Amino acid sequence: MLSAPETTCARRRAYVELLPFFTTIQPRNHIAMSLDFSKYYWHQRWEVSPGVFTPGHNDVATLLDQVGLPADLSGQRVLDIGAWNGCFSFECERRGAREVLGLGPEPADNTGLQMLRQHLGSSVRYEFGSIYDLDPNILGRFDIVLCFGVFYHLRYPMLGLDNLRRVCRGRLFFETACIDHALIVEGRSEELVTKDKRLSKLALMQFYRTDEFNRDPSNWFSPNLEAVVQMLTSAGFAVEHAREMGVRAVARASIASGLPEFLRIGSGEGVYYDLFTRKLLGDPPI
Repeated sequence: MLSAPETTCARRRAYVELLPFFTTIQPRNHIAMSLDFSKYYWHQRWEVSPGVFTPGHNDVATLLDQVGLPADLSGQRVLDIGAWNGCFSFECERRGAREVLGLGPEPADNTGLQMLRQHLGSSVRYEFGSIYDLDPNILGRFDIVLCFGVFYHLRYPMLGLDNLRRVCRGRLFFETACIDHALIVEGRSEELVTKDKRLSKLALMQFYRTDEFNRDPSNWFSPNLEAVVQMLTSAGFAVEHAREMGVRAVARASIASGLPEFLRIGSGEGVYYDLFTRKLLGDPPI
């Protein structure tokens, strides 16, 4: 089995082999020619300038429409977790955000983010880090938090959501793979309700011990839509919108008032906060 770095390199090599297909649909103008997309692996498809798109398969405009991100972000402070190519960060800046911070585990030079930032003359900041590093004492709090394509890569998913709550002072925009229409059974994808129609009403997650999901060992859990809603609520969010989008789920949520629910129900994490929880989350989120 390939190691994680080897797997990433293999995916990038495979992608570069497909670049002639993608780049042939790019306009042959001076803007397109000044951006060498072939050097990077592109998850995100975004219109850099009229008619010029990054050659990814996840369309930025479509996803932002699905989650209902406002067209005007004037004055907002934005955090983009798992920014990768940076296209969601740049789009937030384009919509008027006063400050945008992208966070990720890869150098900006390795993902195309730095190339786009230089091309755009952008003020978007980028820092190394992950969802597990979200500390309001270091990063501050954000009006808008984006968490797209991250959740199913987390071995510790509730800790990730609890950390989102720590740094969010406004609204969360969330997207993940989901199992409502993509339950992996003996290597095949099936509809969850084909097993039992009642399952869609339960909060469920499927665990992937190795590479069962998309042959990618960086995937750990996929929830169903009900689990997305319940888990966000437990973490201290008020879910405003949630829906399935094929094999993906999207949600929009705001901060629920008071302590997060999981600290108010008599749980061990709440009762024994200093012993169980403070070492993970610091001071209780409010």
